[in-house]
Amino acid sequence: MMRVWLALWLGTASLLWAQRQPAIELRNGWMYSADSGMVTGAFLEIHNRSSQPDTILHAQSDCAEHTEIHTTVRNSDGTMGMRPLSELVVPAQKTIVLKPRSLHVMLYHLRRTLGVGDRCRLVLKSKRYGDLPIELEVRR
Repeated sequence: MMRVWLALWLGTASLLWAQRQPAIELRNGWMYSADSGMVTGAFLEIHNRSSQPDTILHAQSDCAEHTEIHTTVRNSDGTMGMRPLSELVVPAQKTIVLKPRSLHVMLYHLRRTLGVGDRCRLVLKSKRYGDLPIELEVRR
């Protein structure tokens, strides 16, 4: 009888633990190097393993005073520019790739110089799962 109760308890505990795990996975994060006070870009993959879409509401980082999620656009004069997004929808069972000259995170007014090999914590705020942290490696 004790084994049955233990099995039930372990099964319930593992289900509760699995439900709390975010279905959003952040991976392959990196960023450009930059001097203190300057601006830089961060890049990563956002993978939604769930059957429901999710929305990234904003980004934040201890390394910068301000962050924004941006997309790259072609201006009416043919030049390329950036536009901040108010949110970023991540479709169910899809991966969104943030990369140079495309979707990316801008970090403004860096609090310290970030050189190759340094690390910087970035947190994306998910509508469904709350704070999603990732450590970014400074590459170049």
